[in-house]
Amino acid sequence: MKFNVSPLTCGRCVITITQALVAVEPDARVTVNLAAGTVDYDGGLDAAAVAATLAPHGYSAVPTDAPADPAPATADHCCGTCHA
Repeated sequence: MKFNVSPLTCGRCVITITQALVAVEPDARVTVNLAAGTVDYDGGLDAAAVAATLAPHGYSAVPTDAPADPAPATADHCCGTCHA
């Protein structure tokens, strides 16, 4: 499954998202495309579970075949490591 993930702004976001999904589904394959703002997830979770896993970390995950949130990422809506 492919997701549009917001905000996806830096390398720390890539690490956080990957670790969060693999912690829930250790055999999952997770590929984050920082430039495109997408996450490819190949594992046992459904789309709602992927979104629920990322939400506590501050990320919105929407399947790419669903309308994406048009709001751009800002410093007050990301992990904060690239804006410190």
